[in-house]
Amino acid sequence: MIRKAGKKSNPQVVHKVKINMIHRIADLYQPAIQLTKGIILILDLDGKIISFNEFLESTTGYSYSELTQRNWFDLLLPLKEKNPAKRYFQRFILRDKSPINIVNRIITRAGEERFIEWHYKRLEDDTSGTVIGVLAIGQDVSERVGHEKQLLNERNQLIERNKELTCLYSIAKIVGQNKPLPTMLESIAAIIPPAFQYPSITTAIIRLDQHFYGNRNTSTIGPDLIEDLVIQKTCRGNIEVIISPQKEDHKTEKTPFLDEERALLRNIAHHLSLAIEKKEALDHKSEIENQLRHSDRLAKIGQLTAGVAHELNEPLGNILGFAQLSSKVTDLPKQVCSDLDNIIKAALHAREVIKKLMFFSRQTPPRETPVNLNRLIEDGVYLFESRCAKNGIIVIKKLCQDLPDIKADLSQLQQIFTNLIINALQAMPDEGKLSIETSFDKNHVYLRVQDSGIGMTQETVKQIFLPFFTTKDVKQGTGLGLSVVHGIVKSHGGSIDVESRIGHGARFRIKFPLNRLSPEEKNES
Repeated sequence: MIRKAGKKSNPQVVHKVKINMIHRIADLYQPAIQLTKGIILILDLDGKIISFNEFLESTTGYSYSELTQRNWFDLLLPLKEKNPAKRYFQRFILRDKSPINIVNRIITRAGEERFIEWHYKRLEDDTSGTVIGVLAIGQDVSERVGHEKQLLNERNQLIERNKELTCLYSIAKIVGQNKPLPTMLESIAAIIPPAFQYPSITTAIIRLDQHFYGNRNTSTIGPDLIEDLVIQKTCRGNIEVIISPQKEDHKTEKTPFLDEERALLRNIAHHLSLAIEKKEALDHKSEIENQLRHSDRLAKIGQLTAGVAHELNEPLGNILGFAQLSSKVTDLPKQVCSDLDNIIKAALHAREVIKKLMFFSRQTPPRETPVNLNRLIEDGVYLFESRCAKNGIIVIKKLCQDLPDIKADLSQLQQIFTNLIINALQAMPDEGKLSIETSFDKNHVYLRVQDSGIGMTQETVKQIFLPFFTTKDVKQGTGLGLSVVHGIVKSHGGSIDVESRIGHGARFRIKFPLNRLSPEEKNES
C-alpha cells in the first residue's frame, strides 16, 4: 500500500493530545471509580497517577494532594522492586491485550507493608487504537497473603521437623547397633547434613579427643555452627556443621542457620555425648570382665601347677638323690657314669622348672626387704653387657634419680628383670635397641623395658602370661618365664602390661606399689 505524504506530526503535540484524552477518560470513569469498593486508579504510560478513588487514600495513608500526579512506582513500591516493576509495566502490561492479574507489595505512608492484587486493563484511543493509559483495579489481600505465608512457614517447619526427627532416629539406630566408636561417629557425621536446609553444601565434622570423624577435606571458610561434646562434665570435643558456598555464589548470609537447626545440633550433641559415655562405659566393663576372666584363669592354672609341682617334687628329689649316691660308687663302667650324669642334669633342670612353677603359683613365700630398682638394674645389665655388644644391641638406661625403695624379695625381682631382658634379647637376633627406664609418682614405682625387636601379634599379647605358652623354639624356652614374672609381680601387689606390634618391638610396663605392708608386717599388725 502506498501512503500519501503528509505533514509530520509533532511529538509534543501528540503527547499533549494523549494526556488530554486520558484525562477525559478519567473524568468519564470518575463516578464509577468513586462508587467501587476497592482501589481504582488510572495511570498514564509513565506510571503517573491520573485519577483514583478514596480507597487508595485509606489504604496507603497518603492524601489526595500527595497522590495526584505522582509516579506510582516511585511513591509506593519498595526500593528493590521499583525498577523490575517498571520494566514489567512497560514490557508486558502495555503489550498484552488481555487483562492481567498480579500481586504487588506496597509500602504505606506509615511504613507498613501491604499486598494488593491488581487487575490491569489497557486504555486505548477509540479512534486510533493507541494505548494511552492503564486502568488498575486493586484489592487489599494482605490478610490472605499473610495467611498463605503462615501456612507456608508451618509447612516448612513441618518439613524441617521431619528431617530433624529422621536424623535423631537414625542416630539412635546407629548407637543401638553397638558398632566400634570410630565407626559409629563416622556414620553419625554422615547423616547430620541432610537434616539441614542446604544439605548439598553442608558438611559435619565430629572431633573427639583430637580425633576427627567426617569429611576432613571440607573448607572451613564458610559459615559454621559448633556444639561441644561434654562427657562427664568434661569437654572432649565438638560437632561442627559447615556450609561451603558455591564458587559462583559470592553473597552468603552471615547466619544461614535456622533457630531450629541450632536447637537440633544442641540436641544431637547432647544425645551423642550420652551415647559416647555409655559406649565407653560398656567397653570399660567388657575390658574389666576380660581381665577378671584372665585373672581367674591364671589363678586356676596356678592352683593346678602348685598341685603338680608338689606331686613331682618328692619323686624328683628321690631320683636326684639316688642318682647322686650311685655316681659316688667306685669302679662303675664309663657308660653308667655318663648315664648317671645325664640323669642328674635332667633332674636338676626339672627341679628348676618346678621352682618356676612354685613362683608362678605363689607357693614360695617372698622374703621382703627394701630394694632399689636402679641398683638392681645396674647389676643386672652388667651381666648381659658382653652379649649385647656381641649382638650389636645398644642399651639405653633412663634411670630416675632419687628413686624410692620398694618392699620386695630381691631374688624374685632379679628373676623378673632377667626374664624380661632375655625375652628382649631373643626378640632382637640382629642388632637393635634395648631401653630400660624407671620412674615414680606419689603411690607407685614404674619399670619399663622396651625393645626394637620383631614384635608380637595382638593374639600373642593376650596369651603371653599363660604358663607353657611360647612362640620360641623348644631349645629357647619352656614358656614359663613370663608366667613367673606375672606371678611375682602380682605377689608384690603390682601389675604388668605389654604393648607390641609386629615389626615395632614390645614394651613391658611394671607398676609396684609404694608404702605396701610386707607379709611380716601384716602378720604383726
